[in-house]
Amino acid sequence: MQAETMKSRYYLTSILEAAIFLLSLVTDWYSPLVITLMVIVLLSMLNRLGKGIVLREIIALHICFVCLVAPLLGYDIFNQNNRLARMFIKYMLVPQPEYYGFALPAVSGFITAICWPIGTRKYDDKGKFIHQLIDRAKAILEQQKKAPLYLLIIGTITFFFSAYLPVAVRFAFELLFFASFAGFLYVYYQQRSRYRSVVLTVFTIVIVAAAVTSGIFTIVAYMSLTLFSFFFLGRRASLFRKILVLLFGVLVLLIIQSVKPTYRIMTWGKSYAGNKAALFGDLVVEKLSNPNLISAEAFFPIYERINQGYNVTLVMRRFPQVVPFDMGSNLLRNLASALVPRFLWPDKPNAGGKYNMAYYAGFYINGWSTNVGPLGEAYGSFGVTGGIIYMILLGAFIRWAYKLVFKLANKMPLLIFWIPVLFYEATYAAETDTLQIMNSLIKAAFFVWLLYKLFPTLFGEERKNTRRRVRTALPYTTGPARFEP
Repeated sequence: MQAETMKSRYYLTSILEAAIFLLSLVTDWYSPLVITLMVIVLLSMLNRLGKGIVLREIIALHICFVCLVAPLLGYDIFNQNNRLARMFIKYMLVPQPEYYGFALPAVSGFITAICWPIGTRKYDDKGKFIHQLIDRAKAILEQQKKAPLYLLIIGTITFFFSAYLPVAVRFAFELLFFASFAGFLYVYYQQRSRYRSVVLTVFTIVIVAAAVTSGIFTIVAYMSLTLFSFFFLGRRASLFRKILVLLFGVLVLLIIQSVKPTYRIMTWGKSYAGNKAALFGDLVVEKLSNPNLISAEAFFPIYERINQGYNVTLVMRRFPQVVPFDMGSNLLRNLASALVPRFLWPDKPNAGGKYNMAYYAGFYINGWSTNVGPLGEAYGSFGVTGGIIYMILLGAFIRWAYKLVFKLANKMPLLIFWIPVLFYEATYAAETDTLQIMNSLIKAAFFVWLLYKLFPTLFGEERKNTRRRVRTALPYTTGPARFEP
């Protein structure tokens, strides 16, 4: 009875999201619908926390915030009447009905598609199934000794020299680093390990210190969001406590976003001789001690960073007035690029914002990073109606890939801990592009498959395969049984 109630609750959330999508097509209630959608996604995420994997809800919350909520600030506060927005030309560049007439149904359709429940009789990403799956994975990990530690060590070492490698091979080594987060979860669930706490603490300190030193916080921020849902699994917590945890996380992210530009200016491109960690700490303290911390002027740098809608309006101003809709030709080329290896297509397009900003927005960037996002690509390719359909299909594709992981994990439980590796770049999909999402999913999936083929012990397969090899080999050889690391 309780399971049926929970199932109905999850479907109710998706039905409400679908209702907002339908209302956005026939009404101009933009602000109320945006706020309502944000509250629904937020409550859905908080409700699932502790009961399942919170990945799709994070993707939904992120795109809702940066593409719908942040632009509201652009129209209501940081508009052409605001001195800073006018000075830096960071006000929304198209009228509000034009922007939300496309963005609201496109984003709400994407959210409905990606968050639609995946539960079947055989597998699910919440409730009884996920807890049983974790228990099976923990039982396998009890037989693992050094493999999780190897993942952590190799991934950490790779992190420190991957930046010096050629671009063509850099992503492959970054995947080795991402694999260390799967190793982190392995160690976390090895509860009988003597050195578990020490290993987890050291790895966390190393990663955070490296992020502070480099000034790149993306990996720590977005990888941590997915990892956090694993730490919360099975823990009973009130809604109030979950809200406090969420508010604390949001505060940390906002502080990082507010001090990051100044920190990078002071440490990037210069031979900064001081202690970078101390500098970062000083900037945080200075920001927190600022009495005008919550003023509009103090919040403007954060707004400028989080408002993905501004980049979308750059596209809407350009298409079709200056350039006609390309009807998906660029997206089709990007899809082919994600499927074909670079050695077979040497000059294939690179994922990233530099090309997309030039192509879709007519805006050339140098020395910094931004992107039009899938929402901007959808509009520049197909316009309003086609763009909405495209966003729904993109959400459905990510949901399908996510569902496939649980289908496979039903037979290979340890695969569940590779979700942060497989979907890391999809977590902040609203700020990347279709090529980067496809690239990351396809390459990460191939990487995990290759690891499984080369080192099945990482996925709990060694004991069964080794026993089979020993039984067939012993009658015919006196040599040692073959060992696969």
